[in-house]
Amino acid sequence: MNAVIGYVLIALAILNLVGLLLVFRRLGGVIAQPTRPQPAAPVAEAPVPIAGELAIPADALANMLRRLEHRLGDIEDQVRRQPTVSMASEPGATSDRALALAQRLARQGANPKDIAETCGISLTEAELLHRLHSNSH
Repeated sequence: MNAVIGYVLIALAILNLVGLLLVFRRLGGVIAQPTRPQPAAPVAEAPVPIAGELAIPADALANMLRRLEHRLGDIEDQVRRQPTVSMASEPGATSDRALALAQRLARQGANPKDIAETCGISLTEAELLHRLHSNSH
């Protein structure tokens, strides 16, 4: 089953790349034939060559980066608002996902209190995982 998912993801990535290539080619045709002559641009505004055939102005790239930065901020806000791990319905039961996340946080150097709060596990479990998986033995 995992191999099927892998093939589907690879196919989607290839389709994504083909779509981006088509978009860049269309943009290249529009940018290569401006409707009005442009004065010589300063060094900071010089077009940036991409893939040897396209040239996108630096201000257009800056605008794209600003939009991506705003979108990334929106996504970060959504992630902060949502709980990272859903809690198990039984008291004292810890999900495998919570433990896996706790192990990863311990390896990254998080302290036991933060691990317990983030993963919804007890402080004792978090301390044990921190001792087992942290790099500061």
